[in-house]
Amino acid sequence: MKVRGKWALVVGIGVVAGMGLGASARAQQIAITFDDLPAHGPLPPGETRIDVANKVIAALKAAHVPPTYGFVNGMAVEQHPETGAVLAAWRAAGFPLGNHTWSHMNLSQHSLAEFEADTQKNEPLLELQMKGADWHWFRFPYLAEGDTAAKKMGFRVYLAEHGYRIAGVTMSFADYNWNEPYARCSEKGDGKEIRRLEKSYLQAADEDIGYRRAMSEQLYGRQIPYVLLMHIGAFDARMLPRLLRLYKEQGFTFVALADAEKDPFYRYDVDPKLLPGPDMLEGAMAEKHLPLPPHKDYGPELDKVCR
Repeated sequence: MKVRGKWALVVGIGVVAGMGLGASARAQQIAITFDDLPAHGPLPPGETRIDVANKVIAALKAAHVPPTYGFVNGMAVEQHPETGAVLAAWRAAGFPLGNHTWSHMNLSQHSLAEFEADTQKNEPLLELQMKGADWHWFRFPYLAEGDTAAKKMGFRVYLAEHGYRIAGVTMSFADYNWNEPYARCSEKGDGKEIRRLEKSYLQAADEDIGYRRAMSEQLYGRQIPYVLLMHIGAFDARMLPRLLRLYKEQGFTFVALADAEKDPFYRYDVDPKLLPGPDMLEGAMAEKHLPLPPHKDYGPELDKVCR
């Protein structure tokens, strides 16, 4: 770990303990975020990356979702320059961009120095696209914050030094699992299986709402504002109007990422100088030795679809 001058992580135990997660919060709110811009997953025949982006942007606009952060892996633009149009369209829609590392690097599989370099490599692209607006939000690829305390704490120092906040994740139904089978089924022209994918996608999202709400109630006796992790995939684009309608029917209102993370639950994310704490509900449950509610993993069955 390289020397950081006089920077040190601040524990702030008394302050944190006094914050109290029982504080009132604007419940039943959700901030939507998208990872892996400009390209995620395989494409079905005849569809392009800009087609996917335009569908996502149109759905967000139609549902009156506040400006939505897209987290960027710049290597995709280097490898496929035409995908730069996705970032341009995102910005033209008034949506901000954040850092997801250059190559979607997993901190648990690389050194701290390598991960910092990969993060920095992404910054010129973000500066260019954001033109003076704030891009200092960071989303960990794979949600992997490091396999050692030294990596986890060391990168938090890096984030603090560079003015970053972390985009936490408190709602996710593993939407990425549907993009590959959709491409396979589209290649085969299997409309019946695509309809089954549509049904299971919405079912998984609906079940995930109950799963998250149960944990929030058990932990805090209230509903925290949620941060939803999505991916800019072709099936996500197809399903987004119906997905947003589902969240509305479940009583959610859409808010910006910064507004959701004003809740005390996200204090470790918005202030990296604090020692790391749970930034997912599962982590908070584990910290209190509480069992997780039942939760179905759709991945194994989706992997078999249209093989």
